[in-house]
Amino acid sequence: MTNTTQRKERINFTIEQKLDYAKLMVNENYTNKKIMAILGAGPSAVTK
Repeated sequence: MTNTTQRKERINFTIEQKLDYAKLMVNENYTNKKIMAILGAGPSAVTK
């Protein structure tokens, strides 16, 4: 039996991008949900 579901393509972030998002969370009081909306990434990518 074949699996016909498509997986979402994995997004890779640079260290600089992660640092920028962390700064937004700390300095601008962005929530995880706001960052996820900006990135289009899942919760595990944002919280790490």
